Order: sequence, then structure tokens, then C-alpha cells
Amino acid sequence: MYKVKQILLFSFFILWATICQSQVSYFGESLLNSQKLEIFKKTTTLFTFQYADYDELKKFDQAIKKNWTITPYKIIKPEELARYDTLANYSVFYFDAYTEKSDSSKTVNIIYALKLLTPSKKPKIKQESILATIAIFADPNTNLLVEMQDQLYGTKRSIKNSILSHLYNKSIFFNWSSGLLPGYLKQINDGLLANQNCNIDYQFYNKIRLPELAKETLYIPEYIKQVFSSRLALLPPSGIIAEPYNYKLKFVSYETLDSLILNKAAPIKYVVYTQRANDKIISVYDSKDDKIIYQRFYPQSPNFEMNDLSEIKKVIVSLK
Repeated sequence: MYKVKQILLFSFFILWATICQSQVSYFGESLLNSQKLEIFKKTTTLFTFQYADYDELKKFDQAIKKNWTITPYKIIKPEELARYDTLANYSVFYFDAYTEKSDSSKTVNIIYALKLLTPSKKPKIKQESILATIAIFADPNTNLLVEMQDQLYGTKRSIKNSILSHLYNKSIFFNWSSGLLPGYLKQINDGLLANQNCNIDYQFYNKIRLPELAKETLYIPEYIKQVFSSRLALLPPSGIIAEPYNYKLKFVSYETLDSLILNKAAPIKYVVYTQRANDKIISVYDSKDDKIIYQRFYPQSPNFEMNDLSEIKKVIVSLK
């Protein structure tokens, strides 16, 4: 196993409590007045991935090239980040995790975050700015580790490094692949270029493109079927089964979906399901330009249900 002792000795975190109600969040407007957005646009962005992803480095590089235009970029290994921690003119994408605490519960958030590195003469009081986040749907063991971090032995730094090591080496991320990455980056790249914010979207849809699914195939990553197949036949919590989605559906593997998304000649529409603690986000992307054409946030309803597809159909019917 790789040692990630020096992955991210810089820890953040100032985050808005609502960011993960949108699968992809960015904060261009909020950072505009502080000049940090303009500073970011003059940086080189460093991309880090899970160690297993480097076996498909060409695909991930292709994914970045497809939509990342706001800054030059460079792909590095996670352990190389320590070299850039005290250097100016860099921003970085990296995996991290944090919890939100309320009176009765604790919400775990696993994210792929874009951060502006702003070194200081006094390293212990660096100013660090989060520019964007992508909500990651991680396996139960990863979520449990983050949730129970307060009960782990060691210093805060050693516990943080242990969690980071797990994220980069052992975690399973269901809504993550080289084909899904261009859609995420498209939202961030264009949103920051336009100096916009996006941190809370309960529901939206594209009135032109979504109805096209009545005659097209909606592709669904196989993780939705595999991980939750035992629950698909169960009644939803409401006990009400909506009218079924009877347009064309196709379940495909990561490899097949990645190939279809990165193939510019034949665009497809596909579902991304993101679970966050007791919530979920259902998104539909169009690989034609990697824009989201449908998204809905479901509070207190974490599991994927066939009714989630039925809700998409309901919107399509209302727009036809």
C-alpha cells in the first residue's frame, strides 16, 4: 500500500453547509470580491486521483482536456502535493472528507475539492480557499471511518493523514470514473468562468433536452443496479409506486459508459446517482456538451428507487 504521509499536510476547511445539496458546487460569485477568483485563473491546476486511477491515466487526461479550459493543468501523484504547499500560483483538485454535526445526527461528506493554494510567510495561518466541490458517493466503510474519526487514537494530523490514505488507496467511489469526470469539470469550469455560484439546487431540468429521452436511450451506470439491486423491488418509503419509466433504458459498465461519454461522435444521456448520508441526488447528463439536463435533491431518502426514474418520466410528460 502506498504511504501517503505527506499527501495533504494542509488541511482545510471552511465550507457552506448546503454545498452537497447540489452534486457539483462552485463559488465564483462569492470569491469575486476578494480577488481570489482572478488569482485562481492565473494558476496551474494540479489534479490528483486515487492510485488505482493512474492505471488509466490517458483516459483521465482525455477527460480533463475535454472541458477544463479555465487554467493550465498538470496531473501529479498525491504524495507530490507536499512540494507545492508553500508555492504560489497553484490550485489543486484532491479528495477529502468532513462531517456536519447537528443536535441529533452527523452527516458525512466525501468530496473532490478544488482549492486555491495561498501560501503565507507563517505556514500555520495560511489562507486557503475552496473554489468548488464534487459530492462523492463512497462505500460504507469509508463513510464509517470519517464518521468515527473523533474516536480514533492519535493527533489530529495523524488521523487526517490516515483518512486521506484511505481515500486515495482503499475507498470505492461509485459515482467516479474517467467518463463521469468531464461532466463534473464542465459545471465547475463554466461556472467559475462566468463568476457564478451553484451550491443549492433542489430540482431543475432542461425543457428542450430532457423530453428527447422519450425517443432516446437513458444509460444507467451498472453500480446503481449492482449495489442496490436487492432494494429495487422493494416498495419505496411512501408505499406508493409511481408510473414506471417505460422509455428506453440501458444498464452499462463503467468501461462501456466511459467509452460512450468520451466518444464525441455519438452523444448519450446518462444518470449519475449520488448518495450523501441520508440524502441523495439524481442527475442526468448529456455528453453532447457534458451539461446537466436534470437534477433533483431528495432529503432523507438515500436509496435509489425505480420511482426516481419515474419522476424523470413525469417531468418529460409534462413538457411534451
